[in-house]
Amino acid sequence: MSRQEFLQRLREALSGEVPGNVIEENIRYYDEYISTEVRNGAAEDEVIASIGDPRLIAKTIMEASENAKDGGTGRTYYESHSGQGQNVYEQSGDSGRHMHYIDLNKWYWKLLGIGVLILFFFLAASILTGIFSLLMPLMGPLLLVFLIIWFVRGMKR
Repeated sequence: MSRQEFLQRLREALSGEVPGNVIEENIRYYDEYISTEVRNGAAEDEVIASIGDPRLIAKTIMEASENAKDGGTGRTYYESHSGQGQNVYEQSGDSGRHMHYIDLNKWYWKLLGIGVLILFFFLAASILTGIFSLLMPLMGPLLLVFLIIWFVRGMKR
């Protein structure tokens, strides 16, 4: 795949998914990266192959852009490092560290959280009603004993 094909596929994958300025920043970044590596003696095909699939890179960029909207700071560029049949994407300058996160802002995570919360309240209510149902037969006689003790103490004074 040539540089132009790679950049065009990346642009198509990002088009309509992220703002135009994010698309242009990333296209410019990957264009400069490929040019720099080619100037350093690497073959263009090898550089593009080491970067990885443009659709996967676009997905990473879309997730980074979504996270930036949710409170991230600054620009984040990702480099691809291929090895042993898998691509690992990490922030520039962060080699050696890999971070995996779960985005809890998705609708299904929120729905799961609400479901767990409702389940917790039902469980707590079931436990409390079970305790009260066990104690209710004893409450009548205990109340009667306490009333008799209270009445007897009151008469001694």
